[in-house]
Amino acid sequence: MATEEDASKLQSRKKKKKMLLKEPSKEEEKKKKKKKAKKDKWGQPVLDSWDEPQQQEEEEEEEEEEEAGVGGGGSGGGGGDEDTYERNKVVVSGMPYSATEQQIRELFDGVGAVRHLHLSRFPDSGNFSGLAFLTFQTEDDATSSLKLDGFKMGNRFIRVERCRLDSTRKRRREFISEPEKVDGCCSAYVGNLSWDVTEDDIRGFFEESKIASIRFAFDKKTGNFRGFCHVDFEDDESLERAMKKDQVALHGRPIKIAYAVGNRN
Repeated sequence: MATEEDASKLQSRKKKKKMLLKEPSKEEEKKKKKKKAKKDKWGQPVLDSWDEPQQQEEEEEEEEEEEAGVGGGGSGGGGGDEDTYERNKVVVSGMPYSATEQQIRELFDGVGAVRHLHLSRFPDSGNFSGLAFLTFQTEDDATSSLKLDGFKMGNRFIRVERCRLDSTRKRRREFISEPEKVDGCCSAYVGNLSWDVTEDDIRGFFEESKIASIRFAFDKKTGNFRGFCHVDFEDDESLERAMKKDQVALHGRPIKIAYAVGNRN
């Protein structure tokens, strides 16, 4: 027969088991539940402050700005020698990472005619880094665009600054000035390409030109496509026909075409 001591131990075990299996209170459940952040038309969460991952990406964005030679003047015009800035060009930073090329063009078309737009992207993911270079038709248009410095785009305030002509740092993925044509060179740089573009797409895009070869650029460490290539044409006439297609869309993206620095041996 079970003794009183055994019954007491059994009752104590049952109490401990109930405590372990006790359902969480309503307050505890509320703490576990996370509220879904509201998103604006840019797809950005509406928050009072940015979360840690966004801050980490912004640090990378700031590094990009330094490498790109961002002017320090903002809407004030930089305060430096006029010869140190590109007259028709500005750098826009701090934009939402979900902003599209069309949205950026629509914003700046209100102040002037945008001739060329280049989006800077994170090298590891290929996603937009919030930094862009805009070249306007005239210097007056570029100056007018500085009025948008501090404009709220999504839940972020953008910076619009003049673009330095010379930078002590290397400027990756963007030309300081348009390369001049080299005598005897029949090659062209073709950039801002879609990540899934194929050689057939390139040949079809330049169907009016005679193409000798196409050289896609790949990252040496990851093997990923870098978004641009060099096209070697058979003759000068083919090259010039190709140059006229600068900013024509391929796979929904305006293609950047420029003279290559020189032929590869």
